[in-house]
Amino acid sequence: EDWTNLTATLEQLAKLQPNFITFWKFQAWNLTYNVSVEFDDFRDRYYYVRRGIDFLKQGERYNKDNPHLLWDLGWFIGQKIGRADEHVQYRRLFRADDDFHGEERRGDDRDNWLVAKEWYQTGIDAVDNKGRSIDRKSPRIFYSSPAMSQMNYAEAIEEEGFFDKARRAWIKALEDWEAFGQLVIEHSTGVPLRLGEQPKLEAEVARLEAELDALVPGVREKLLAAKREQLTPEERAALDTPFEKRSEAQMQLAYETAGKLEVTDRDVAREIAKEHPDLEKKALLLVGDLERTKVRLRYTINYKADSNYDYWHTRAQLEQTPDALGAREDMFKARRAFREGDLLTAQKLYEEGFAKWRRVFDAFPMAIESESSTGDDLIQYIVQYRNVLDQLDEEFDESFPLWDVIERFDSEQKLQDELTAHHRRTGLLPPEADSTPAAE
Repeated sequence: EDWTNLTATLEQLAKLQPNFITFWKFQAWNLTYNVSVEFDDFRDRYYYVRRGIDFLKQGERYNKDNPHLLWDLGWFIGQKIGRADEHVQYRRLFRADDDFHGEERRGDDRDNWLVAKEWYQTGIDAVDNKGRSIDRKSPRIFYSSPAMSQMNYAEAIEEEGFFDKARRAWIKALEDWEAFGQLVIEHSTGVPLRLGEQPKLEAEVARLEAELDALVPGVREKLLAAKREQLTPEERAALDTPFEKRSEAQMQLAYETAGKLEVTDRDVAREIAKEHPDLEKKALLLVGDLERTKVRLRYTINYKADSNYDYWHTRAQLEQTPDALGAREDMFKARRAFREGDLLTAQKLYEEGFAKWRRVFDAFPMAIESESSTGDDLIQYIVQYRNVLDQLDEEFDESFPLWDVIERFDSEQKLQDELTAHHRRTGLLPPEADSTPAAE
């Protein structure tokens, strides 16, 4: 814990190996994440967080335009200052840090998430315009980072009660995310992708399939019928049985049988060539286009899933709606009313906010159909609401509009007693047995 000599040693190492990138990354992490937590006072912890960030900046000066160091600067400034347990204090200290920002950066531009976004964009510029390489770093993470930092900024200022400013921030976040969706990202196989092009690729697949089928109408259906004729009676019975009525054995058999009924585009092209040799070339050209487009579509869907693209696109859309902004503001004011001991006002605000959240999820069901931070936020709000009801000696009633959110996102089972009672009242669980002793 000889922090002074540690700092001196790091300076010596920096002079001995200034172009060894891993050294800068490792020691910056050590200062920011490991050394900082050894101190009790948050101001001392912030000092070493800043030391780690300054160390990365020093490394970037030795290694100009290195995208890894530039990206790490964005990560440290965004995540360590914005996600730490002391993030409220860190964000305040960072905004007031004249030594870090200098005279050129003022006001809202000093927000840690927006400064992080600047560093991410500088790293992207080094790759796109200065010929630098991200090597094995995921291009989805690298190129999505500015938009994600913009969303983190919007979330942070909502937590601080700046809702009109947050609306503008979410509008910008949606613009940034859609711009990310139009960037060319190379798949690991070398195929160029744009994550925002899934609807366009799906439309192109439908068009090409329709054009192929139109060459000789009915070919695909004829091939499917022939394959079905080759099935055993048991296989046909399994497929014909409605899903909810299938036995376990039929479930397995239907799954195995489905592959036997696949009619590929190339199967269709071969059959067309048999019946109409003059159409063979056109059919094969269409199949080639179809296969290439389907590969791009499959890769796009996989990469979108890895980056949770659709969720964040939906999130940026819904958060700027009047209902979502109003719900966030109601939650903010309800927490403040609870802290001030005004329980009735807190209850009223929570209930008004939950009604708005219901309208948001009805309009954007994907927000609770996928794993989402929105659902996690709401569990915290509902737990706070439960605390208000406890102090008022009241309970959840059936008018509560977000039972589905509790069912999906209460992973720590903080609200399981309330959910169980709800299920008993609605008949999803049997009533509890009466434990009162029978009268003599």
